[in-house]
Amino acid sequence: MVGYEWRDDVIPVEDLQDGIQLCKRNVDRLLEDASILYESGSYGHAQALAILAMEEYAKKIVLIAEKMYPWRFNEEIRRSFWDHDFKLQLALDMLMKEFPDAPSGEEAANRVMDTARKLSSLKQVSLYVDYDNNLGWFDPNKADYQNIAAVQIAYAKELVQRVDTWLERI
Repeated sequence: MVGYEWRDDVIPVEDLQDGIQLCKRNVDRLLEDASILYESGSYGHAQALAILAMEEYAKKIVLIAEKMYPWRFNEEIRRSFWDHDFKLQLALDMLMKEFPDAPSGEEAANRVMDTARKLSSLKQVSLYVDYDNNLGWFDPNKADYQNIAAVQIAYAKELVQRVDTWLERI
């Protein structure tokens, strides 16, 4: 895809499996790279890659859904290539469904949307030096990100493991 333009045609059904495999490999690589960066003390960048892995995994889910039910998810496919918050919401929604005690309904939807926005912002401050008038400088190389990065990497890996297990059952 070049830029954010989307052609009106859809991905041919026979090409979906290749996209699913490419997403899987990219997710695995992003998580591997996140772990390497974490071990080398680059916590902010590790965290950002773990969040990107969640986004890429959501794209894989959309491609699988389209393969299983052709023509039903054209809009979702389009969004999965450019809408980062949409992808994070989808990934978080899938992860929440794997926990029996998780909230449901409107409460769950609100939590998912709020968490997706927070993760999107966290991804940005994990990559770039930035300044906030109230909070001061954001430094993606701060050691303060160590615990948050560890949790984010673990959640991303758990998302992949739990949802892949679920997908194997359907």
